[in-house]
Amino acid sequence: MSRPKFLSTRLRSIAGAMLGAAGLMFAAATGAAQAQLADYSGVEAAPAIWHISDADSDIYLFGTFHLLPPSLDWQTDTMREQLASADALYLEADVQSAGAQARVQALVVELGLNPQGVTLSSMLDAEAWALLGRVAPTVGATPQMLEPMRPWLAQIVLSVAQMQALGLDPEAGVEKALLAAVEGTEVEIGYFETAEQQVRVLADLPDSVQVDGFAEGLREMERTPAMLDEMVRAWAAGDVETIDRIVNADMREQTPEMYEALIVQRNRDWVPQIQALLDGEGTVFVAVGAAHLGGDNGVVELLRETGITVTRQ
Repeated sequence: MSRPKFLSTRLRSIAGAMLGAAGLMFAAATGAAQAQLADYSGVEAAPAIWHISDADSDIYLFGTFHLLPPSLDWQTDTMREQLASADALYLEADVQSAGAQARVQALVVELGLNPQGVTLSSMLDAEAWALLGRVAPTVGATPQMLEPMRPWLAQIVLSVAQMQALGLDPEAGVEKALLAAVEGTEVEIGYFETAEQQVRVLADLPDSVQVDGFAEGLREMERTPAMLDEMVRAWAAGDVETIDRIVNADMREQTPEMYEALIVQRNRDWVPQIQALLDGEGTVFVAVGAAHLGGDNGVVELLRETGITVTRQ
């Protein structure tokens, strides 16, 4: 039986969106060189887009990748035209603005650090601590650097550091590009969640769940380069099934309570908000993490269950 990827795979897909400010705040101190991912400049990208509409509304659903290799040109003419036609752009949460990043950093101090007398090593068994001692230096970190952190935050720091070492860059992520494209226009910016809600998705997980997943996350980091390359290429190709398999499948099967919290419940929270946008008027471009759109519990299927026709573009 395969081990649950838990925080490792999931965090590699959402760390840039949920806690970019937090991860970078700590990961800036790391910087070990790793073999970079491939050159993606020759990839003909066509990320997945869906469309829903009624008499006076058009909504485009775009699955994002929060950190990307700068060499990947993913902005298709169709996507640019749809974004240019939009009256509003809706994202998961405001984690890009200076104010939001300051709030996230404050939340990390409040929710991501252990209480006095508790260290990361005191929460891990000897095998996991030894594994951390082998993995942390590969991204320029040390176990001692992570000692004050709760397992969820330590995993984010390691994941962000590894992704950056491999050449993925939050500055090249989809959200950054979309916000830059509408800057200075009259496009309304909206969000489905607050920064605090995003942080608490992980911070409110029981410590026992965080600890069990942290060790597996360390094991997964040893297999990361090939897995990340597959994820980037699948996203660029609009291969929703592969994204669902890589990001969600093990989590769905092995840790259903965590899958419910990180994926399903958030998707369910977003669906009525998207319905409300459809009940209004105008054109809205919705961009959320690609792992939230595909699969039986994805936003697309949940919208279809309400009777809304969702068409892949």
